[in-house]
Amino acid sequence: MTAQVWLSADVSRRLRATAARTGLEPEQVLAQLADRVRMDDDGVLAVDAFAPR
Repeated sequence: MTAQVWLSADVSRRLRATAARTGLEPEQVLAQLADRVRMDDDGVLAVDAFAPR
């Protein structure tokens, strides 16, 4: 499966900064985030707080 994600400039900067601090590529941070997504009964997506590794 392939997904395209469009991020605002602010979110993109924060993602790149997070990736730089962890030594990961931004795509790796997003992949870890995607692994933690859950859907509630109303179909709303949510991710609990996590630290990329």
